[in-house]
Amino acid sequence: MAAPGFLLFKIRCRYGTRRSIAGMGRAAPFVHILFLVFKADLCYPEHADYGKGEKVVRSDEFIDLYKQLEDALEEKFSGMKRRYSSVVFEYINHYESAPVRESLNLCREIRNLMTHSANLGGVPIVEPSEPVVEALRAALEYVQRPPLALEYATTGQRIVCAGLSDRVLKLMAMMDKNGFSHIPILDKKRFIGVFSVSTIFSCLLLDPELRLTQETTIRELGQMLPVDRHIENYAFVDRRTPLLEARRMFEKIRGKNKRLSVIFITETGSREEPLLGMLTPYDVMQDD
Repeated sequence: MAAPGFLLFKIRCRYGTRRSIAGMGRAAPFVHILFLVFKADLCYPEHADYGKGEKVVRSDEFIDLYKQLEDALEEKFSGMKRRYSSVVFEYINHYESAPVRESLNLCREIRNLMTHSANLGGVPIVEPSEPVVEALRAALEYVQRPPLALEYATTGQRIVCAGLSDRVLKLMAMMDKNGFSHIPILDKKRFIGVFSVSTIFSCLLLDPELRLTQETTIRELGQMLPVDRHIENYAFVDRRTPLLEARRMFEKIRGKNKRLSVIFITETGSREEPLLGMLTPYDVMQDD
């Protein structure tokens, strides 16, 4: 393998670029590509230390994976208004690509070199290394199956719920002991609303004479349980909602400078359906 400086200089001269790296000027875009090639640990083909057959197989695999990526993204963006003719570049500028954006940018540059400036004097200009092929394969898998919000949510029997007949003070004690801030309220498995600290706050504002006793039940607070009566924000999404979409929902400011407190996940995103999962900001930020 040629020394990195020799590799850059040789390709640069063959393309007629006379400026030095320190004063790249208009040569910057192409030299940037060359730096990407170096970063990808690619080698100049005539100095490669593996067989010709392996090089061909690796290049073919890279191009095939890139085509699969384009097909998957064309399907993903089907019917949507696009800003760019390249569907890969469209995805790179989409928020969902964040975890694979850097590797996709690299693969896009390499693919452009392989297809538009395929060779110098009959010799291929670049040959993707195994780590590059693996990065492209991982990006394709991510596009085909991005992590879902449901995979990070509290699900099934782990969701702590309460019923209309449950005692308010007993429920509050349990919430305080376990650090729970929001409890879904169900009636015969049907979602009724949410009990939280703000529920008591809103009830007291509505009725200053309200008195909580050991016998007070959730049913008596019923008018302030529906999510649209809360001073907090809640949302419902379907089970196929990507994790990054849920994260953006938590980050976005909603009415009166309030963010989402909880995202509830059901089959199609309807609040009339059984709860499949319950997602909090902590759930989606814990992998940072």
